[in-house]
Formats: sequence, C-alpha cells, structure tokens
Amino acid sequence: MNEVMRAIYGRRSTRSYLPEQISDESLSLILDAGLWAPTARNMQEIRFAVVRNADIMNEIKADFAACDDRGALARDFDHNAPVFIFLFGPKAWPYSEIDAGIAVENMAIAAEGLGLGSVIIGVIRDFMRSAAGEKWLKRFGLPEDYHFVIGLALGKIKSPTPVHPIAGDRIIML
Repeated sequence: MNEVMRAIYGRRSTRSYLPEQISDESLSLILDAGLWAPTARNMQEIRFAVVRNADIMNEIKADFAACDDRGALARDFDHNAPVFIFLFGPKAWPYSEIDAGIAVENMAIAAEGLGLGSVIIGVIRDFMRSAAGEKWLKRFGLPEDYHFVIGLALGKIKSPTPVHPIAGDRIIML
C-alpha cells in the first residue's frame, strides 16, 4: 500500500493529546501541506493562524465559554492539543469554505503521515464570527474582510481513537 493511502486509512479524529509540543519541523511540514492545497482559481486566499501558546489558547477558550452554552465538552474544543491552527478566508469569496476544507484535510493527512494526531474543528465558527470572537481576527492581524472558516488541533497522541466502520451505499455509479 502506498504511503498516502496508509495515512488516509490510518487517520482518526484524535481527542486526547500528550502535553508536549510538536517539533518545529513537523509543524512546518503540516503548514506546507496546507499551503500546497489547491484553491479555486488559484487565489490562495486562506490564511493560517497558529497558536502554540497555552495561555493564549486558554484565553480563546474562556471567550468561547462565555458565549456558548453547550457545556464543557464544546468549550474544550481544542481537546488540550499543544497546537491549534485557525483557518480564515475572505467573507466575500464564495469558495473560502471549500478552499479551507481542502487545506485542513491536507494538513490532517500530513499530520497522520508524521505520526501525529489531529481533529478538525468547526464548533467555534459561530463564536469566531461573532462580535466577541472578531477580536481574535484583529489580534491575529487579519484583514477585516476575513472570517474564521475551520480549525485543526494537532499533537502527539495520548489515547488512540478506535476505527469506526465506514457506512456503505454512498457511491453512485452511472
């Protein structure tokens, strides 16, 4: 089996991470995978904000908790991963969600190939697009016409996620 398919078949949504930081080299490779993702019309509009500082991440989580009533599980959206990558795109660009989705999947597969865990996060979208969350766009130095699209938690796996069965009858052949 080739390495790409091995990474695709092996990737799981990791929700239990070791507290230690991932290497700069691994992070650089994962970010490169996001940057090399194809984008509509090759616009390359997606921006990546990387948070490795636990104090900053705890501040973001506290802001989210103050705006969200779904309980502790949702408020710990990063699952205490040592790295969280926020992906942003232009509000007016109709392909921001698609472009960011492709980039985040590239990064998740790259993480798996490097022996790291990841989980793709969307639960904070409404918060990040609210007045309370928009302060983070300013703090990250993003243009005002950008908004949060999707995120990725990354780290060394503490507890592996079991394999889930793949639902059948989803392919239509004509």
